[in-house]
Amino acid sequence: MTSSRIWIGGGTGAGKSTTARALAARHGLRRFAIDSFWYAYDARWAQPRKTPDEQWLETPPGVQAIEFEEISRRMMSYALDDLAVLPDVPTVVEGPQVLPDLVPAGDQAVFLDPTPEWQREVLVPRPMPSSDPARALEARLVKDRLYADRVATLARECGFPVLVMDGSRDLVSEVEALLELPEPPADLAEVRRWENEAAAANIRAWLASPEAPREHPGFPFGCECGRPGCGETVRLTIEEFDAAPQVLAHP
Repeated sequence: MTSSRIWIGGGTGAGKSTTARALAARHGLRRFAIDSFWYAYDARWAQPRKTPDEQWLETPPGVQAIEFEEISRRMMSYALDDLAVLPDVPTVVEGPQVLPDLVPAGDQAVFLDPTPEWQREVLVPRPMPSSDPARALEARLVKDRLYADRVATLARECGFPVLVMDGSRDLVSEVEALLELPEPPADLAEVRRWENEAAAANIRAWLASPEAPREHPGFPFGCECGRPGCGETVRLTIEEFDAAPQVLAHP
């Protein structure tokens, strides 16, 4: 029997989150974004953290790529532990931390590989906290390219499909065509609430960190109406989310 768990991995900027959100909305799946647990998993590992300059300016990009794979393997193992104790709900797991050789036997997986040109276009607008953002960006582009190539190679060796992303493809439809999609859970509103609470916990940890801005315009939280097909979001501050008994795009 095909597993009710689907993994979507690949390099930065490939469209993993966009694809996973669309699949979760269209087919009523729980979305488990590993990035939503970044601070919780980082605290669980309890390793010393580098400063932005140490990370992006003082560490060679090749070493950065190796270190990120090590982090990803640890975080994916934590994700597997957490998935094992969650209710058995059809789930799409996504993030750059998804390593093909760690995907459990019987689970479905698709990997997205951004072209260097598309990856640059996606990454250039993103802020790079450091004393030299331009040089940090160039280092990140090399590191992310090395990591994307590594994941794509592993995926092909493991027999998983790899879709190259250059900005011109309808990835959601192509991924759907590659998968056997399970039936949605009965209580989708509860699933969406769980997703929002996981994201909120991560946001709170980020806001308490030195790299967070003093002001923020709010964050997108998924609508909790529980209607299959609903993928709408509501932008709320963390204080507004905490005060809301339910997030609804159309109260």
